[in-house]
Amino acid sequence: MPAAGFSLSELLGDLRLSGRTWCYADLADRAGCAVAGGDGVFFHAVIHGSVRLACAGGAMALLGPGEVAMVLSGEAHALRTDASASTRPHDALRGDGCGDLPLVRGFGEGRVRARVLSGRLRATWPDGVSRAGLPALLRVGVDLLRADALAMSGMGAGSTALLTRLAEAVMVAGLRADPACRSILSGEKRDPVEEAMQLISASPAQPWTVESLARAVGMGRSNFAAQFSGRVGKAPMELVAERRMDHAAMLLRQGRMKIAEIAELAGYGSEAAFSRRFSRHFGVTPSQMREAARIARAGATPVPSFRALLAGARERAERIRPQGTSPAAERIAPGHVLAVRSTPH
Repeated sequence: MPAAGFSLSELLGDLRLSGRTWCYADLADRAGCAVAGGDGVFFHAVIHGSVRLACAGGAMALLGPGEVAMVLSGEAHALRTDASASTRPHDALRGDGCGDLPLVRGFGEGRVRARVLSGRLRATWPDGVSRAGLPALLRVGVDLLRADALAMSGMGAGSTALLTRLAEAVMVAGLRADPACRSILSGEKRDPVEEAMQLISASPAQPWTVESLARAVGMGRSNFAAQFSGRVGKAPMELVAERRMDHAAMLLRQGRMKIAEIAELAGYGSEAAFSRRFSRHFGVTPSQMREAARIARAGATPVPSFRALLAGARERAERIRPQGTSPAAERIAPGHVLAVRSTPH
């Protein structure tokens, strides 16, 4: 636990990332790469396409263009373009590289479906802070950077040094924004039940048990279960099941993934078991919810673009322009006023 009296800024100011091991992974259709565990932290930014990140401990994330995730635990994990994709070892992230530019590695054959910029970095944590108490996987919003900042920073001499500095800033922003991380780092008075709820919401697919949740918040199993049920009004595993269903419903409404993939991301090893549980919870099957969302999207009135509005305005102007008047005659210099002379009848 951090020493009392230290501000969050002081603690985050002592956080350092070092190293210059960076690599682009170009993933083809139904391809993936396996990253071996290590004593550092891993940084993954999706440049284009989308990938599924799955950690050995059960944490998962679906990442789209511009999204970033950091494996703080350093545990083994895999990146895939498809749930059933085979993986090859990502050897470029095994050692401590020191190149001036990120390496490039290809995985799979055919057209590249996704490009991921990845780094393996050493972390120096503030005094009294252990990464063991932090979430294994941290999803980071990078609103502080331009959309193409990481992609542009990976080009040209000195790229790996610049990327490491940017990764440090992104990590600080992520730890500062995450309520659970902020509580751990700042030494605020801990609320184990609230922490457990945050852990469940952040990683609903993780194979939680009452015992693993209790251990994650530093309590005994029986005491944790009693406090949780008393405060929340339902047992820990009931809340886990609800959060998994909410997560699955969100993915279904987006309509970008197969039901089998969503079942896995919701923590179910069987699509049939997932469908039964989903139907009991919502009263409709996963396929019915996805179809209803598709119909709702198709029925939405599209907002006309500026170009379309401009084209419509020109068409109306052509219809009402007096015969013999040229378009050039109608243009008025900026700042001029068009005077209309009235003619007596």
